Amino acid sequence: MAGGDRRVVVTALGVASAFGVGWQSLAEGLSAGRSAFAPLEGLLGEVPPGSGALLDLPRKQYKEWFDTRVLRTSTMTRQTTLGCVACGALLKDAGQEPDGTVHPAKGAYLGSFIVPPPFKKQFIAMQLLSRRPDGEATGHVLDDSGLAKAMKKASAFDFLRALPNMPSSHLSIQTGFQGPACTYLGSDASGMQAMVFAVGAIRSGIADAMVAGGAFCPFQAVHLAWQQERGLWGDGTVAPYAAGRTGTLPGEGAGLLYFEEYESAKARSATILAEVVGASQRIATPGTEDVDVRVDTLRAALGTGTPDWIGVDGLGHGDLDRLEAEAYVEAFGADALGSTAAVSTVPQVGLAGPATGPLNLVAALLAARGDSTPARTAVDAGSDAACATLAGAMGRTATTGDGTTVLGSTFSLDGVHAAMALKVTSA
Repeated sequence: MAGGDRRVVVTALGVASAFGVGWQSLAEGLSAGRSAFAPLEGLLGEVPPGSGALLDLPRKQYKEWFDTRVLRTSTMTRQTTLGCVACGALLKDAGQEPDGTVHPAKGAYLGSFIVPPPFKKQFIAMQLLSRRPDGEATGHVLDDSGLAKAMKKASAFDFLRALPNMPSSHLSIQTGFQGPACTYLGSDASGMQAMVFAVGAIRSGIADAMVAGGAFCPFQAVHLAWQQERGLWGDGTVAPYAAGRTGTLPGEGAGLLYFEEYESAKARSATILAEVVGASQRIATPGTEDVDVRVDTLRAALGTGTPDWIGVDGLGHGDLDRLEAEAYVEAFGADALGSTAAVSTVPQVGLAGPATGPLNLVAALLAARGDSTPARTAVDAGSDAACATLAGAMGRTATTGDGTTVLGSTFSLDGVHAAMALKVTSA
């Protein structure tokens, strides 16, 4: 296999968002301008921000997207489940539904966070193994008289679910892909990172096809509280680049793309949605200027020219929106961006961590192909010139069809930045 210069194309999309499963549900929700945010219940409702966007998918419907006899839900966190649901939608879209065949030259990369399960059964087991010392008002001591009951309550599956490699491992089992598998962790950019490295695996000859993207569920009290400490959550409305923006809101979801080597895709008569024209990732090490690293990431992905469509973070966060806008303006120029259209899924389905970048790229690609018409909203950015540039792009439409360029990017709070450029093509 030739290495380094192999063409890579996108032949299918897999989506799970609060709008539903499949890219069609995302396209319909964005086009209708609907919001998926609702108040959170129970303990989650007591932790800021108190609202979010959840996917209503009963457990009994999982079998529509993956074989629950093979992928045991007891070994899956919510983000792993979302990834497998989106993957099932992608495989249907690609006409590649699993039939027991294994594929040594195909692999799976997925970006996610480590958010451990609540370990409820382990907590109950520990309660059975402890008691208050006789005659004491406080404190506990271990008491193995309850060991038999505790062992029945404890579950080893909780620890399996918490292993960091489980998301991509489940995708590999689901698809029968025996090629490279990796779960990228630790930042909101890891979903976009997974796609960048998946393209690299195909270009270098390591694989002929890769499923890659991100999946995440932020709805655990510890995660919501952590992001609140970081200053991410707003007051209930997500308004990207607007003068009165206050922050973002959480949402769960997954976004996956099916990348294939061009000749392999043509050989199976696959429907080609776009060709990858560039991909990059950069890390802002301590002491480096964050905007400069973001600019370099964008330029390295697209090369020369200006994108027709951009899939932006659009978090509605004061400082992060400003940094993102400054990076785009410095990379391409305010005048050149005057004909570019921007798309973000965050104002309608929330920040889904590592899944957000892939979802935004999918949304921008659908718009560039003419398969979706995202609702456009005029935004007042006030006196911030850079934000005004992206605010204008959010209220604009651009050219569609073959030859249209799409640039998706994710800039994380952790200094990890990744971007990918696509060109719409049917050949």
